[in-house]
Amino acid sequence: MKQRLGVLATLLFAVTLVSSESVQGQSEAIAASGLTITVQVYNLAKVSFATLQKGRAVAGEIFKEAGVELQWAECPCEARPEEMTLSLRILPKLFGSTTSKFRSDHLGFAAVNEEGGELATVFYDRIESLGRGGDLSSLLGLATAHELGHLLLGPKPHTDEGIMQPRWTRRLLRQANWNQLRFSLEQSQAIRGRVTQPY
Repeated sequence: MKQRLGVLATLLFAVTLVSSESVQGQSEAIAASGLTITVQVYNLAKVSFATLQKGRAVAGEIFKEAGVELQWAECPCEARPEEMTLSLRILPKLFGSTTSKFRSDHLGFAAVNEEGGELATVFYDRIESLGRGGDLSSLLGLATAHELGHLLLGPKPHTDEGIMQPRWTRRLLRQANWNQLRFSLEQSQAIRGRVTQPY
């Protein structure tokens, strides 16, 4: 993810769980489609259970509103070839051999081609740095949703609004509420289309 240091720290405190009845009703109707993705989590950073659980809930709610349920599997685990499966690595820090390939404000990356990908990575030391003194689970959930979004939407899904924004401005973060940090209607449709494709 490409965010400015300090700006996402503001995001951490600006995000609130605000759901209007219309948005909630829409997400419940879409969620009835029965589309699911299994996310295999490799918690190499040894994130606490409580933080990991809340972070998964944040990411799960974002995807639920896009019409897809996330199911989580703690790994190492067995693959389920009958289900669409993505993998998420939570690394304690960016390993030295690849440091030069990422800007200092990247919270993670997704290995994708034009059709998408299967492996997303989040750097937990950067989550800790940006979220110092606040609730790390919200930032972890946002980073997770963004990187999983790359896997489903391909290498260039960045938009001017929503969860797939490449950068956050201070003005946006001051005005942001939970409902603004979502996939767009077009992105949601593309995600559902990807999930229904043969794999």
